Amino acid sequence: MSVINMKYNILCIDDNKNNLYTLNALLSTVENIKCVEALNAKEALHILLKQPIDLILCDVQMPDINGFELAKIIRSNKKTKDIPIIFVTAVFKNDEFIKYGFEMGAVDYITKPIDDNQLLNKITLYLKISEQKNELLSSKKRFYDIAQSIGEGIYTLDLENKTTFINNEALNLLGFKKSELFGKPIHDYIHYKDLDNKQIVASDCNIHKTMLSGDVYKNDNDILVKKDGTFLNVSIVATPLFIDNNIVGSVTIFKDKTVQNKVEALEHEKIKNQEQIILSMIDMIEARDSYTAGHTRRVSDYCVLIAKEMDYSKDEIELLRDAAWLHDIGKISTPDSVLLKPSKLNNMEYSLIKEHLTSGYEMLKSIDQYKVIAEIIREHHERYDGAGYPQGLKGDEIIPLSRIMIVADAFDAMTTNRVYKPRKTIDVALEELEELSAIQFHPEVVTSALVALKDVVVDIGISQDPKTLIEEQRFAYFYKDRLTNLFTMDYLELILRYYVDENDVYIYNIELHNFSEYNKQYSWKTGDQFLIEFSKYIDNLCKGSIVFRVEGDDFMVMSTNKILDIEMNLKDYIDSKKTVITCTINEKLVKDIHSNIDKISI
Repeated sequence: MSVINMKYNILCIDDNKNNLYTLNALLSTVENIKCVEALNAKEALHILLKQPIDLILCDVQMPDINGFELAKIIRSNKKTKDIPIIFVTAVFKNDEFIKYGFEMGAVDYITKPIDDNQLLNKITLYLKISEQKNELLSSKKRFYDIAQSIGEGIYTLDLENKTTFINNEALNLLGFKKSELFGKPIHDYIHYKDLDNKQIVASDCNIHKTMLSGDVYKNDNDILVKKDGTFLNVSIVATPLFIDNNIVGSVTIFKDKTVQNKVEALEHEKIKNQEQIILSMIDMIEARDSYTAGHTRRVSDYCVLIAKEMDYSKDEIELLRDAAWLHDIGKISTPDSVLLKPSKLNNMEYSLIKEHLTSGYEMLKSIDQYKVIAEIIREHHERYDGAGYPQGLKGDEIIPLSRIMIVADAFDAMTTNRVYKPRKTIDVALEELEELSAIQFHPEVVTSALVALKDVVVDIGISQDPKTLIEEQRFAYFYKDRLTNLFTMDYLELILRYYVDENDVYIYNIELHNFSEYNKQYSWKTGDQFLIEFSKYIDNLCKGSIVFRVEGDDFMVMSTNKILDIEMNLKDYIDSKKTVITCTINEKLVKDIHSNIDKISI
């Protein structure tokens, strides 16, 4: 395949070397085309100033200077302003994106992955159109072949608006035969009315005005009238044809938007499916830990209140609200042993929970509609003084919407009960926000939060206490001994904080003796069975009390009332087993237990 019998230089601009290699390989199949490569806009401009270029294939998304900006520069230079530019883009974009590209000087778009035949045909066509500005078409047959193979509707007009050429694709799309349009004033057939069926005269037709103004007409959402009177939604480009700087006619290329609409529908469906996946992941997190679910909703509400107080726009508030709903989505990768732990985390566990920021960011950043949200949620544990994580940002380096989420997240943590700390009142929490202004929190956000959050109502019943069977099992996992199903001593502080109102309690320390000898005589398995049965006996004997397995063969009972005959009953039980095991029971009354936890020992 060839263009005409002269040599053409085509400048290919892409920051990806692999893409340039692919374009070079494709263009090298055309003997009279030379591929000139540039890895960025600056390199391309240098080439344009040094050697003649006949056509440009330009990537849109490039660092420093993108394709749109580069096209604007090229169009502003007298030496390069008439070079045809075809944008090569990796993803389908919206109407505004396409329209802006045309406004910056593009003659067409090619979507990656590239259709080799389509690209070669379009290059051929636009090189030909460019040549027509200097001389008349020398070969009607060659133009005919090119126009028929381009895959889009195309027709040319003379100065009387009569059709001098129309390809088969245009005829098929419009429903006409060639004889019905060729040599006819095409306006009277396909441009004569608007969507309201109002008549349009030729002098007011934007397509025909190109021959009056000499400007290119581009519209990605135009209409043509089909033979049956219905409308065909099209994207259209009409270009005047010049000979010796005199307009001799025009060429119009149009594409059926039906195909594009199908692509848009598929893109919409893709986005919908991605959103459903995200929502499903949120559901999974909430199913693991209902406390996290309530936290997410509250943080979202607080973010909206603060953002409104700071006069953010409706769109920005909606973006922040959505980000708040997703701010802990990275916890889907957090181990249950860390995420569901109802007590304070140790250093290693805290390091693991911090990873949810990076996990959430990595999960969302590759999805177009979540890229901005990914950035916002990644920074919601940064601090104004730079002591936060994961990036150690400080001050105004933190994204503005993230600054709001940081305050909202902390406020909710302060005002709700956690297993390892009680809630603060609204007033105390606001005072703490003010104290940490310009330390942990951005001063501007704190100022607005003090107003926006002062009248919020927090459910004082919110806590991490188990409310469902699953949550009870979560507590059992952390606070119950695997062998005996008695509570471990880790549960003691929680019991005293939330469940024991009395100041004075009785503590019974129970120690088994000679248990190692028993294991030697009867085996470890038999010893475990003894501990299971002994634990059940203590639990039944001390109903209304809390029984702990301290470690190994030691136990503790905590009761708000004195347990009568506990020593006699336990010794009788041990004696009935007729083994080497003996036991001692030590009773202790601990006064003001909440202040003297350290006096509880075994």
